[in-house]
Amino acid sequence: MKKMKKKRKLHALLWRTVLLVLFFPATGLGPLPAVAQQNDPGRVLNAVSREDNRSVTGTVTDTHGQPLPGVSIQIKGTAIGTITDAEGNYRFAHVPENAVLVFSFMGMQKQAIPVKGKTRLDAVMQETTIGIDEVVAIGYGTLEKRQVTSSVSSVKADDLVDGVGGASIAHALRGKVSGLIISGNGSPNSGNTLQLRGVASVNAGQSPLVVIDGMPGGDIRSLIQEDILSIDVLKDASAGAIYGTRAAGGVILVTTKQGQATKDGKVHLTYTGEYTFRQERDKPEVLTADEYRAHNRGTDYGSSADWWDELLSDHPNAQKHVVNVSGGNEYARIYTTFMYKNDKGMAIDDERTDYAGRINANFNFLDGWLELKTHVDYRQAKRNNNAPNFRQALRNNPTRSPYDAGSQTGYNVWLNESLDYNVLADSKLYDYDGLDKWFMPDATLKLNIRSVPGLSVQQTVGWEYRQWELQTYRSKYHREEQENDRTGTGYIQFSKTENLSSEGYASYIREWSKHSVNAVGGYSYYEYNSEGFDMTNYNFTNDRVGVWNIGEGSYLSDGDASMSSNKAITQRLFSVYARASYAYDDKYMLTGSFRHEGSSKFSQNNKWGDFWSVSGGWRLSKEPFLAGSSVVNDLKLRVGYGVTGNNSFGADYAATMYGSDAYWLLPGGTWAYTYGKTKNINPDLKWEEQHEWNGGVDYVLLNNRLYGKFDLYRRKVKGMIYNVQVSQPPYVEQKMYKNIGNMENRGWEFEIGGEVVRTRDWKYNTSMTFSHNTTEILSLWGDQTYYDYAGFPSPGNPGSAIRIEEGAMVGSFYLWKFAGFDDNGDFLLYDKDDNVIPAIEKTAEDKRHMGNYMPKLIVTWNHRLKYRNWDLTVDMRSWIDFDVYNTIDMYFGLPTRSSELNLLRKAYTKYAGVAGEKQLCDYFLEDGTFVKIDAINLGYSLDLKRYTGLESRARLYLTVGNVATFTGYSGIDPEVNVTGLEGGIEWFSGLYPQARTYTLGVQLTF
Repeated sequence: MKKMKKKRKLHALLWRTVLLVLFFPATGLGPLPAVAQQNDPGRVLNAVSREDNRSVTGTVTDTHGQPLPGVSIQIKGTAIGTITDAEGNYRFAHVPENAVLVFSFMGMQKQAIPVKGKTRLDAVMQETTIGIDEVVAIGYGTLEKRQVTSSVSSVKADDLVDGVGGASIAHALRGKVSGLIISGNGSPNSGNTLQLRGVASVNAGQSPLVVIDGMPGGDIRSLIQEDILSIDVLKDASAGAIYGTRAAGGVILVTTKQGQATKDGKVHLTYTGEYTFRQERDKPEVLTADEYRAHNRGTDYGSSADWWDELLSDHPNAQKHVVNVSGGNEYARIYTTFMYKNDKGMAIDDERTDYAGRINANFNFLDGWLELKTHVDYRQAKRNNNAPNFRQALRNNPTRSPYDAGSQTGYNVWLNESLDYNVLADSKLYDYDGLDKWFMPDATLKLNIRSVPGLSVQQTVGWEYRQWELQTYRSKYHREEQENDRTGTGYIQFSKTENLSSEGYASYIREWSKHSVNAVGGYSYYEYNSEGFDMTNYNFTNDRVGVWNIGEGSYLSDGDASMSSNKAITQRLFSVYARASYAYDDKYMLTGSFRHEGSSKFSQNNKWGDFWSVSGGWRLSKEPFLAGSSVVNDLKLRVGYGVTGNNSFGADYAATMYGSDAYWLLPGGTWAYTYGKTKNINPDLKWEEQHEWNGGVDYVLLNNRLYGKFDLYRRKVKGMIYNVQVSQPPYVEQKMYKNIGNMENRGWEFEIGGEVVRTRDWKYNTSMTFSHNTTEILSLWGDQTYYDYAGFPSPGNPGSAIRIEEGAMVGSFYLWKFAGFDDNGDFLLYDKDDNVIPAIEKTAEDKRHMGNYMPKLIVTWNHRLKYRNWDLTVDMRSWIDFDVYNTIDMYFGLPTRSSELNLLRKAYTKYAGVAGEKQLCDYFLEDGTFVKIDAINLGYSLDLKRYTGLESRARLYLTVGNVATFTGYSGIDPEVNVTGLEGGIEWFSGLYPQARTYTLGVQLTF
């Protein structure tokens, strides 16, 4: 008996502890729960005794009587759900007799059907195009599309084309969200820059905040396309203000797939396999060896080499294998993913191998009172990021062979020619071995207060661990080693980053009569820590051991090796927030949010900031004058205003930091370091804030056949933060962070889509987006009246190509204006008074703003065609009326370039009459307007049950990526990076081969 009493006391203690943690977390904020999964309905039923439950079965079909597999069915107000099998059948073991079953399926209208004591409940789902009943993710919760009052764009899994490839899902996301620009080339090791609605800051972070399954601060590179359920993009400040300081560049909410309850607890398995081959396209045309000799460009070494082709990989292919396993019942559901991918880029020594795994688990306890959700995501990428510099493929003498059969390495290594060297040998005699690792677990404990319908409390804790390891070794036969009289260089680097997130909130979701309330309130804590070290040593006796015996190099014993370590300042964010949405009769809607946030990056005077928003909506289609209209099915007006902040910059300026800046010889013959302050602290530095208006309209017309939205926005960035020059004294260092001015973004976005054909056998949907953005520097404060970017290398004394100053448009170039050529072929320019002068007489004051690299209009056009088991997807994009500065022609297209180096073939055609030195002028500024066919995907689906006897399906598909580019631009690729303040330039130093991809894929589901 004593043991039993102890056991009961232990159980009671554990239960009280759980409640204590949920309602009184360590922050002292009172009852603060956590981030909800973004697909939670959040509505709860009144408590129902077990005796009132019964089993319910049924079949779900479309209007043609065809069974619908994969339909999601949920008991309203709970997390208990299931999906239909291949024949459209479903089953619940226990359903309360007064429950409501909610049926949802992509492309179909959601239905809510009361059980009313029935044991069989069939459903017929009606087709829809826009899904105004669909649930979309917003900050810390969800709303039905009909009730959203801010600018939110949604991308479903089916919108992402299979087989597009790329280093991350960012490539598949291109063109899917109006106003979102994604940069990056075709390298498997390429990074991506995301920019939403123009430049968000001049110095602080500009990319959107990524939230994965409710955890802020995610990395889009860690995601697998097959895991994506939906991506919702919060565009304006009224939508993103609840995320406060990290929402300046917008918010991307990613929801991954969850396990679904299946018939009899069966486990479903899906395998996806892809093989990709790359084909080179748009190769720059340089002089061949014979043309080089004919034009007497330099020394003839008697060979014939195509340096561009020499740097291309022999087998630029990729393969990917993904296995998804999902299953469970209404009490426990599991979703897992395993992925392997090997990707070889177009360039030699540019390869990446990925291994990844994900486990999403959902558990229900105590008849729906308690839920436990976990996500565990792991990914590692082994990188050989040693792609050669393709600039040398344009520069190198084509009569010089990269190979020498008589050398020990087989390569022809020549020395002391900095502009002409064997770039192939440099790559092959240099080993690069990098390893990226991500580990991201999180857990959510949610308490549904079933005695108070609609109330739930939850707490989430998440941890992200990222690790980077790099080992490089340069052989003793390498050009740099021979030039510096060394026998090998070894380098090791290690760094790790740890992010801790704790999110807690309470949510209340309730509908009664014509009223609807959706409210949340909670807290957020985020902590960032990072540290690393590296070491370098030289002169090794054994090339084959290399970096793995780094202490053996003689430079260590000579005291000339190097070693360093660092630990970043801990960054912390803490905030409390609240949001409430109210709707009356789904006709009048009002939403407001508030976030009070403190950042460790700011000094004590301005550590805290307040970010808020308010927005409203009016569904005119619910008014009597439009009710029952055969033309207007849904029409909603929206308006919102919000304030967000920005703290995405280094944390070191807010702390007193010391470092060694000199060392002195002491009388005893030893050396001593002196330490001093390395940062100037500005106690008056304030938050950089963004204030944004957004007005919009959502529409559905012509019997749900035509749909879209229009948004007009104006965003003002106040108190831009920048590291500026300050006087010495009184300051110790030369620079200090200050608020330097204001900037404004203005723009509009228009989306239109239509279901052109809708029959039993044929379906054709098409959609277009249009977006426009301009950014202006309104004011700059303090002593500095301008800031220069994009410096060009000499000769020619070019200077910088971009300047921001008061009244300037972001994206404009700062150049000399071309006036023609004189009789000798030398450049003529305009001075500041529009007089024509020889280029040799130019001054910095003669430069002017001209052109702009921000497209006046960005257009996407996507097509989805389906005929019976066949499906076809075509995605197209266009950037209209923008300028690109062509440095490739500028540095490799003029015949006056120094001899011994190769040139573009056009140097003796298009530029044959140019005799003078190149000039940083608009002569090399071109219209970059283009139309691209991004991807064409053709697929065929097949029911395998008749062949295997199992409930199974297959889909075969062929995807052609980067199909074609139509443009008048004379460079390699007009789609240059246009994000940030230094865009619009096709740099010769960052060339990467263009490729068309062909992907053959198969998806098998059992």
